[in-house]
Amino acid sequence: MAKEKQVVINNPHLHDSGGKLIFGDNILCSQFLRDYADLEILRNICPEDIEDVSERYVLLYSSQRDSDTVKKVNISKYLSAEEDENPLELPLYIVSLVEHKTKVEYNVCMQIFRYMFCIWEDYEREMEKAHPGISARKDFRYPPILPIVYYEGTDRWTAPMDLADRILCKELLGEYLPRLTYQVVRLHDYSNEELLSKGDEISLAMLVNKIRCPEDVEIFTQLPKDKMDKILQDTPAYLLEVMAKLARALFYNMDIPEDKTEEAVAKIKERRMGKLFEGITFDYQAEMRKMREATEAAQRDIEAAQRRSEAAQRDIEAAQRKSEAAQREIEAANKKIELAEKMEAEAAKKNAEAEKKNAEAEKKNAEAQKVREEASQKVKISNHIARMAFGHHTASEIKNSLIQELGLTQEEAEEEYRRVVE
Repeated sequence: MAKEKQVVINNPHLHDSGGKLIFGDNILCSQFLRDYADLEILRNICPEDIEDVSERYVLLYSSQRDSDTVKKVNISKYLSAEEDENPLELPLYIVSLVEHKTKVEYNVCMQIFRYMFCIWEDYEREMEKAHPGISARKDFRYPPILPIVYYEGTDRWTAPMDLADRILCKELLGEYLPRLTYQVVRLHDYSNEELLSKGDEISLAMLVNKIRCPEDVEIFTQLPKDKMDKILQDTPAYLLEVMAKLARALFYNMDIPEDKTEEAVAKIKERRMGKLFEGITFDYQAEMRKMREATEAAQRDIEAAQRRSEAAQRDIEAAQRKSEAAQREIEAANKKIELAEKMEAEAAKKNAEAEKKNAEAEKKNAEAQKVREEASQKVKISNHIARMAFGHHTASEIKNSLIQELGLTQEEAEEEYRRVVE
């Protein structure tokens, strides 16, 4: 099939519901852990060893993550006596935490860490409730948690695989750096033949989840039908219904008519998985037209957005120019204000200096006036004493005259008379 005829089914709800169906069932989950989890002790895990505890943790952690699953896997019967070092007789199980992703999420390490902390904290509360004080004992241990990311996207998984890689300046902490790694099971790393070789229902579910375009359907129909049918030979009826729901979600998202969808789904219940797409046809011209119309509409939206972006850029540039002009005006005004303030400061300084000089001049004038007045008074006193002396007045008369006529005190009269006579 030509590459340009591919019509990708890109509905996230399809993949989310598919992941929930797969990992919500203990048979499929046990098969997944046996086939794909990189842990030897899980190679023989059975459905009865698994307890689904997703509701206990997933909804507590985030209501938006209900496609993720948390399973409690009992491993007590798979441990040898030598390996069982459990003096407190704690329950022996592994918590399988499966994060379901349809695209690369770069903070998945922190998401997993939050999950693990929530699980361990809940385990501690549970053990404390049953055995008060047990978590403070030396031999107390938390259950192991196996974090797995089940990734259905076609792009390469590029998110950090270690929590340490999400920490700034991690080299500064050395051995004190917290580390947390996880396993990625990338669906598209497995060929259809590899999946089918597992020979269990999970392989069929993953084969259905790999279908994203009509070309994938064509490849699926070329797989050995007898092998697919044989896998469903002993599958429980309820699990056939799970597989049917998975296929129904796919058909609905491929716009297959309801009657054709139900005919196809019925083949799963009849254990004829190899003929799942028998009678299903695709109108490639219609698909190409829809794809072309969608592409053209997207292109128009991109062009319109580009025009809006260019207009916005022009507005930004015009506003920038206005801002720069206004800034220049502000800078010029600030310079004028600075110059005016400088001139005003200099004028104030000169005024202060002039006022100081005026005050000094007034002081000197006052002192000179006082000297003149004192000199005039002394001349007046001297003349008065001289006139009375020439008139043959006695010293007592002259002094009394100074007191009465010139307003001197007795001491001043004595002093002035002595000064003149001497």
